[in-house]
Amino acid sequence: MKDILFYNSKRDKVDLEPFLGKYNIFILCKDGYMTVKAHQIYSPTLGKSLFVLPRTMPVTEIWFHSEADADILLVSDFLMNEYRPIVPWEPKCYKYLSYMSHDLILKDALFDEKRILEKDLDQIKDHLGDPYNYLDEEITSSLLRVFLCDFWRVFFRMIYNRDDRGLPSKYLAQFLLDVQKECKTQRDVSWYAEKLGITSKYLTEISKNATGYPASVWIDYYAARVIRKELLTQSVSFTDLAKEMNFTSLPVFTRYVKRVLGCSPSEVRDSKGKFEYSNVLGLMEWSDDDKYLEELPPSKDETE
Repeated sequence: MKDILFYNSKRDKVDLEPFLGKYNIFILCKDGYMTVKAHQIYSPTLGKSLFVLPRTMPVTEIWFHSEADADILLVSDFLMNEYRPIVPWEPKCYKYLSYMSHDLILKDALFDEKRILEKDLDQIKDHLGDPYNYLDEEITSSLLRVFLCDFWRVFFRMIYNRDDRGLPSKYLAQFLLDVQKECKTQRDVSWYAEKLGITSKYLTEISKNATGYPASVWIDYYAARVIRKELLTQSVSFTDLAKEMNFTSLPVFTRYVKRVLGCSPSEVRDSKGKFEYSNVLGLMEWSDDDKYLEELPPSKDETE
């Protein structure tokens, strides 16, 4: 079984049935119509849309109408786990997409989503077809990561405008943007909740429902990344860094670093990035996606 495959519906006339349940499938429908059957529901779509079909999704049929032009990327779980970007809602993202509409209509408002995704897939296709590419896995995997990052941007745009229904909501999306910008000096859940106009309890609930982790863990996660980068790339003293990051004292800073990274500031700096972090950073690197399946609410289609 190959880890990554690429087809075009018009050129290859491929039957996708043998790949169902074995690959994560991304279909960029550029023109014409296609239909996906899942959960006994038929979902037709037209050009300028992206279908995301996780391996675990019970898809039973995919067919392309006569004039359909679609690029099809098949990715194994191994490559997905190795090269997918780490984003806050990612552990549950595919599972949520399984229970939501999995047809993402592409927009041009922020960036030309269709053009960028098409370009990403074209580069993957070109490198897969190169018989002299001795760096095949390295290049293809890097291009896959770029494609997945661009896909997450589409997903982010979609959930940012979604009403909060227990799914990753606009509150969570804004919270995560705020944390990445402000975590260097702000590490209190109540500060972010007040900025959003909601309670700390509600923000924690939204975060835990959507990602499996409370809001405080995401604050620690991004703060840990900042601290690690500062300690490895800056010659700043620990005392000055503690002041810069709004800690009341060096001992408080040191305790925080030990809690989120599992080692002291001096151990981080001496490791030159080779330390195996045992706490927050290590926690976020690993997740068991399937354990969330039974936690998700049924889709609207299933309850009707």
